[in-house]
Order: sequence, then C-alpha cells, then structure tokens
Amino acid sequence: MELISQSMMAAVDLAELGSMVGSALMVVLGIGLVIFFHELGHFMVAKWCNVHVERFSIGIGPILWSRQKGETEYALSALPFGGYVKMLGQDDMDPNQMTSDEIAENARAYSAKTVPQRMAIISAGVIMNIITGFMFYMFCYHFGLEEPSPIVGAVDPGLPAWQAGLRAGDRITVVNGKEIRSFPDIFNGIVLSSGAVRVEGIHEDGTKFDEVITPAFGRQGRQIGIEPSQTPRLSPDILNADDIPMKGSPAAKASGKFQPGDRLVKLHGQEINTFTQLQQVTARFADQELVYEVQRPKSAEPGTGEEYDLVSITVPPAKVRSVGLWMAVGPIKSIQKGSKAEQAGMKPNDQIIAVDDQVVGKDIDPLQLPNYFSSHAGQSVKVTVERPDKVTQKIDLNIVPDDIPAWTEVPRAQTHPLPISSIGAAFQILPRIAKIVPGSEAERLGKFQVGQKVTRVELISPPEPKSETATDEKEAASVGVPDILKLSELEEKFAGTGTIEDINWAWAFHTIQLKPDSQLRIHVEAGSESVALDLKERESIENWSTSIRGISGWERAVDLQKADSFSDAFSLSLWKTKNTTIDIYKTLRSLIRGDLPPSSLSGPLQIANIGYKVAQRGLPDLLVFLGFLSINLAVINFLPIPVLDGGHMVFLLWEGITRRKPSARVIGWAHGMGFLFIITLFVFVMYLDVFVNKLGFGG
Repeated sequence: MELISQSMMAAVDLAELGSMVGSALMVVLGIGLVIFFHELGHFMVAKWCNVHVERFSIGIGPILWSRQKGETEYALSALPFGGYVKMLGQDDMDPNQMTSDEIAENARAYSAKTVPQRMAIISAGVIMNIITGFMFYMFCYHFGLEEPSPIVGAVDPGLPAWQAGLRAGDRITVVNGKEIRSFPDIFNGIVLSSGAVRVEGIHEDGTKFDEVITPAFGRQGRQIGIEPSQTPRLSPDILNADDIPMKGSPAAKASGKFQPGDRLVKLHGQEINTFTQLQQVTARFADQELVYEVQRPKSAEPGTGEEYDLVSITVPPAKVRSVGLWMAVGPIKSIQKGSKAEQAGMKPNDQIIAVDDQVVGKDIDPLQLPNYFSSHAGQSVKVTVERPDKVTQKIDLNIVPDDIPAWTEVPRAQTHPLPISSIGAAFQILPRIAKIVPGSEAERLGKFQVGQKVTRVELISPPEPKSETATDEKEAASVGVPDILKLSELEEKFAGTGTIEDINWAWAFHTIQLKPDSQLRIHVEAGSESVALDLKERESIENWSTSIRGISGWERAVDLQKADSFSDAFSLSLWKTKNTTIDIYKTLRSLIRGDLPPSSLSGPLQIANIGYKVAQRGLPDLLVFLGFLSINLAVINFLPIPVLDGGHMVFLLWEGITRRKPSARVIGWAHGMGFLFIITLFVFVMYLDVFVNKLGFGG
C-alpha cells in the first residue's frame, strides 16, 4: 500500500514537473517569437530595399548556433532578450560604418540607401511588432479570455474612493472618458492619470454614480483604494479541501467540509448571487451560527454536465479574541461624502470622546464603536466630540445611523482608519494603552501600564503535529517548531513622514482575529526600552462577534471576453492594441513625472516570471501577455535613444532636414551614451528583480 502511495505521489510530481517545463517552454518560445517578428520586419524590408544583410540573429551575445544561407548568416545567440539584423553600413557595435565613404560606395550598403528607404527599414521592426501584438490579441479574443471583472470587491477605509461613496459591488464602466472592460483597465486609468479622475459606473442596486476623485499616492503610485471582487464560489483549482478553512477558525469547526467548486446559493436562508451579499449577510448575523447551502458538482471532472448536490454546512460564529487591553481613541481621519456623519456636522480631526454619555476608552472599547452605531440603526445617538481649534471645543452631535452592519469594511493596511460604516466616518485607534481590562490575563501579568505605547506585535502559531510521513531525522526535527509571524514594527515610518500616530491599532486587532489559535507576544515601550510580554491565553468576548468565518479560496470574479465573429475579434483587438500602446506611453510619462515609483519597472527575470505564471493559466492569457510584450517592445524600441530604432530615426530625420549625415564622432559619442544608458537600465532592473522582487538566486 505504501509503495502504491509513493508511486502515485511520484506520478503527481512528474505531472507537475511536466506542466512546469511545458509552461516555461511556451514562455521562451513566445518571447522568442516576439523578437523574431521584430527582426523579421527589419530583415524583410532591408531585402526589399536590396540591402546586403550579413547576419540575422535571434538573441544577443555569443553565438550558440549559426548557418550560412546565401549571403546571410542565420544565428541563435546566448541571451534571448533581444536580437539584431546586421546590415552592411549599419552596425551599432561599429558606428563608423554609417559614415564610411568606402562602404557608402557599395550600392547594397544600408548607408547608401535613400533616407526614406532607411526610415522604412528602421521602422519595420516596430510596425511588425504592432501587427504581431494585434494578431496575438485577435487569437486571444477568438479563443475567449477571462479578465477580472471591473467590480469593486473592497473599498479601503479613508481613501479617496471611500470618501467619494464608492462601495463593494459597484461596477465601474468609465474612467476619464475611457471605456472600462476589466479591473486592470481601472488600475491603469487611475495610476497613469494626472490630477483628479472622473469615475462613472453603477451601484449594485442599479443606481448610477459619477464621481470626480483625486487619487492618493501609495507605494504603487496613484490609487483611490479599491480591490477586485470575488464570487460566492470556491475555486475548483484548490488542490486540497483541507486548505479551505483557516486554522482555528469557525470554518474549521463546521458541521461539514467545504469542497473546491462549491457554489454558495443560500446563506441563513437568504439567496446569494454576489460576493457582496455574502459579506453583508455574514456581517449582519455575525453573532449567530450560519447555514451555508452550497451546490456541489457531482463530478469533479470539468465538462461532465451540470448535475449538482445541494449540501448544507453549519458554521458557528467567531467570538472576538481580546488581548485584555483597550487602546486610546484617535481623531476622525475621514468623512464620507453625503454620510450621516457629514450631515450631522462631524469633521476630520474631531475626536469622539463619548457616545450616549459613555466615555470612549473607559466605558466602551473604541473597537466596539462600529458595532454600537450599527446596533442603534434608526435611533438617535448622542456623540460628543472634541474639536481642535484655537481653543479645543466639546460639541454634542446627534446622529441617526444607517442600517449597515459593522466590520463589513476593515482596515487592510497599517495606516487605514477604522470605519464606522453606518455613519460614514473613519477614525484612528492609537497603539497606546487606555485601559487594562479587569480580570484579564493582561491584568494578571501586572506588567502593562496605562499610557504605554505598543511598538510591536508577534503572532506565534501553535506547533504542527509530528508528521507521520517524516522520512529522516532532519525532517522529523523540523516538525513542531513554532512559526513566528511579525505583524509590524509599529514605529516604522511611512513615506518618510509617518509617525507612531499614523498606525491604527484596529489593523493589528483585525489581523489577530485572522489567527485565532495563535499566541501573542506584545512589545511595549518601557522607558527607552521595548519589553516583550507573552499572552498565552486570550479572552473570548461572548457578546461581541466579528464577521470572520475563516473560509478561504473564493473564486475571483471574471468576465469572459470572446469574439462572436471575425469583425468582432478585429474590433476588440484594435481597441486592445490602441489602449495598450497609449498606456505604455502614459507609464513612461508617469515614471518621468514621479507619479510611478521606479520599483514598478520589470526586468528580464520579472518578465519571465510573469510569463510563466500566465502560461500556467492557459493559452489565452499567454497570448495577451505576448501581445502586450510585442507592443511594449515596439514602443520602447522607438524611443529616441541611440542604438535603439528610435535613435536611428532621429539621425535619419537630421539627415533628411540638413541634407548631410551626422559626423562619425557625433554618432560614436551618441552610441556610447546610448549603450551606457541601456546597460545602466539593465543593471537597475536586474537589481529590482533580484533584491526587490526576490526572483533571483533561488528567491
């Protein structure tokens, strides 16, 4: 039996290896094809203009293989990230050929041809790449491509989209007048824009929205703070059903097992059609056990019919895990447009100090404010705020919250504020101890003090059980070692200007809830030192629940882009080619202006890595990648940089206008500077690939 099991595992490993090798080969061949067509363009037009082509090489560097056919040597070179057509009278490695009188006397030399002929030869590679990219897109849309739907899956609290009133479930249709077909179109429309952007679309309830939003600047450039959506279906690509429930979560304690491909159709008796509905129902009934009714395919094999079993799985609620510490409430960071908070007169920098005369941080945990307002939907809540001015004022506001469940929106980054969605305000919770909960382990330790600053939190996963399949002492010894996950060095500076006050404790709290079976190590500032205190037990607060059920692996929301006819494929491909070309130029503009960080550049390792991943998703995704790569090669090659096609075109324009060729000294100097720039850029992007993206040397 053990031999059979090992044989099956070996067969699976071989199948996976075969798939990996196949994907890698497809990428190499695809990139080679893109380069081949570029050089083929130069070659064909050079031959058409009767130019003597000495060598046609795919790749650069040392020649690995070559064959002479007629007057031309055809070669494969060591480095596959380029290629060249070596013509008599035009050689980047020997620019003196371009001004050599002896070579110019040869009627078949490149330098002897007219300016229009040489322009045609130089531009042929770029034109061929545009045509090739267009053809890749046509094939892609013929087969059909699944692209991420332009539906908002999550809105980051406090960021521009949240302030403008965008919400999960919204479908964005237009950005700055440009039609949106997929979520990456939204991303490009925001990142590559300048100034405010106009975002149009449809809310999930069918009403339209049209908002002008000023993006914020994040680590990836300009952003408005939205994420793509998912569907209420578990991905059929999940290999192991045991990976679906998170360890220690309610899903791990469910009455049954979720399986890959399960589609949720009802939750707590309510029909579920979208992921937003799933989130809303889970949050609204956070303190109750929920019955998940899922459609489960009778056959795991795709294309075997639409027969399903209806399976019910009961999942208990997730009780909040408390650390026994309440943190200090901070200021309001953001107010949502048209919200109840705005209507009541609440402003950014106000600080909520009491609700219905309960002091925040003393009588009520700041983390419970979203729950408090949601539980008082439709009722008037007295909110006392301190407003900093020339003199700090205490102001009483009366707010009637909307019926929106708490914690449907969560801070997903360290500096995101905690939203009170039912009133449309987002506030900060500072990592400073305001209260030690009586009877908690934190109090029993006797080492925490009010006013202390929390500087770091570690989650310590419980030891894994000893593996029954451990085959040697080394493997057996590695089993059971606790894994320490560092959440954050809370004193980390953000963008060079952040301080400890910018960190929201709510983010750390939410992350703690995602690891319910872990132990905690809290580091607090004690004088000039940081003291680490282990909390081995965490209190479960019975009357306060979160919407976390611990079910992972929901399928991403996609739209199928498939042409119904040749003309439809032509139209889609033309649209994609035009937009890809424009976006590449906008990317270069944004890099020059500083709107995009240099780290967004990709080197050859990153390009190969992306290509490998898309090849694993299937042929249509690979065709889109190759189409983008082909057009990218065309645009980059036509930049006015010496040694690139665009640089040669500049020299030809000069010659056409002045009626004389540039001197050998000018050409040599320009080519030297061009080579230096290309080499410097290559070293920089390789550094990004290896040390930033961690793609080299086994990373």
